[in-house]
Amino acid sequence: MTTNLKDSTPFSLGPVFHALPGLYMVLQPDLVIADATDAYLSVASKTREQLIGQHLQQAFPVSPAVSKLDSVHILHESLQHVLEFKEPHKMPVIRYDIETDSDGRNPHFEERYWASSHLPVFDNDGTLIYILHETQDITQQVRQHQTSVHNREHLDMLSSAIHAANWELDIQQDQIFWGANLYEVFGYTPEELGVAADSWNVRVHPDDFEKALADMEEAKNTGAKTVTLEYRFAKANGEYAHVTDKCYIIYNESGEPIRMVGSMIDISASKRVEQALLESEDRFHKLLESLPHMAWTALPNGKVIFFNRSWYAYTGMPMGQTEGWVKVIHPEDTAQVIMVWHNALTLGYYEIECRVKSSIDGQYRWFLERAEPLFDDKGNIKLWIGTYTDIDEQKQAFEQVQIRDRRLENILKLSPAHLCLLQGPNHVCKFITPGVYAMYGNRRYLGKPAREIWPELDEFDFQLLLNHVYQQGKTFTIDAFKVNIDRHQNGQKTEAWFNFKYQPILDENENIEGVLISAVEVTDLILAKNRIAELEIALQKQV
Repeated sequence: MTTNLKDSTPFSLGPVFHALPGLYMVLQPDLVIADATDAYLSVASKTREQLIGQHLQQAFPVSPAVSKLDSVHILHESLQHVLEFKEPHKMPVIRYDIETDSDGRNPHFEERYWASSHLPVFDNDGTLIYILHETQDITQQVRQHQTSVHNREHLDMLSSAIHAANWELDIQQDQIFWGANLYEVFGYTPEELGVAADSWNVRVHPDDFEKALADMEEAKNTGAKTVTLEYRFAKANGEYAHVTDKCYIIYNESGEPIRMVGSMIDISASKRVEQALLESEDRFHKLLESLPHMAWTALPNGKVIFFNRSWYAYTGMPMGQTEGWVKVIHPEDTAQVIMVWHNALTLGYYEIECRVKSSIDGQYRWFLERAEPLFDDKGNIKLWIGTYTDIDEQKQAFEQVQIRDRRLENILKLSPAHLCLLQGPNHVCKFITPGVYAMYGNRRYLGKPAREIWPELDEFDFQLLLNHVYQQGKTFTIDAFKVNIDRHQNGQKTEAWFNFKYQPILDENENIEGVLISAVEVTDLILAKNRIAELEIALQKQV
């Protein structure tokens, strides 16, 4: 038998009291602690020796956080009520933190919430001799409530902003409570749906129900705090709305899910836009597939995301693969292709000629690759569309033309006639043979108009002569025209005579496109004629 209470009032049921499952503490009228149950000591993190004989306030110091609240005042008022009116009193829930560790200077407190009541204990004479303090640690419930309130406030605010409907599910009672915007979003009142959890089940589209339920169960089983569901939900008008449902899961102290709070957002409009985009993209890809050329699309950052079947058929790349396209470009063209493509992302236009390897014969063919950007409403590039046009035959033909042109040019350079080709109405020089340099010196000829090349010929109406040939299409000749030339390129000029011929040059449509000037030197002939003339004069004088 223990006598932890006053000597005048022995407490003989100590062991029985200690073993009670509830959280009980016995206070004397002066608020000195007389005893406590083992369960109370465990929750309060105290030993019996630390409590018995201590004043209540001394045994349970007030934490800095609690000192700013009314908790101490509420506790004191409840005890005073029992002492004054000799009747039980139930306190409202208060926060009173428990000291869990202290070195005497830096006490550490753990946040706790309590639901307590005080019961007066009288002796046979009706004198109040003890106050029985009964309490419950409801910290977990308060935190769950705070979380629920926070989530609900967050969802209410979110719902108001994005036109969503809230709900709260009591898992243990299998009841669902509908909140704000239910009618505005889905056309129901909370009363129409009721509190049965089946009110949600029967309105989820049958094709989506199992998936949504499985995602919800997986989240609860793994201890997840949130889960986002997507499903179709029947509206009051019979239509199904596409819904994204953000759910918060609340657990008890044992880790069991007890409540869920969610917000259902109607995303039908965005789903319709998404579906329209998918259909549009599908039509666009079908259009690209129908092209006779290889075609592709790329993101604004340059990443290729699509090739049509013509590309895969020609290159042999695996169907659907978009990475590694550079490997089929000719090694000599790769660096240039990458550089031009990189610059195009800024400039907004892409065009290049490159060689692409064929998977059929392993040969490279020339292609003209072009790409144009598509812009959004704000003028930003949203997609690139590109094509490859096979120009291998044209390229080879052009190379053959270049070879013939070079051969002809070499032949003309060996010709005794000095040639100059002037093109267009401004008579721009496009070709000359080396002899022209001997005739008129090291001037700039190619790309220059005749008036700038030979300003000294203006006094001979040179420009009028060229215009006449170009416009009338008639050949004009000048015989034995004297020119002072630097024949040996040593700065010493000598007299020379040339026969000049100006004749129109026609294009493939028989239109005049330029004037060809040819100059054949006849110096020897002129000098011979002059010599003969001199001899004839000398003979005549002798006769």
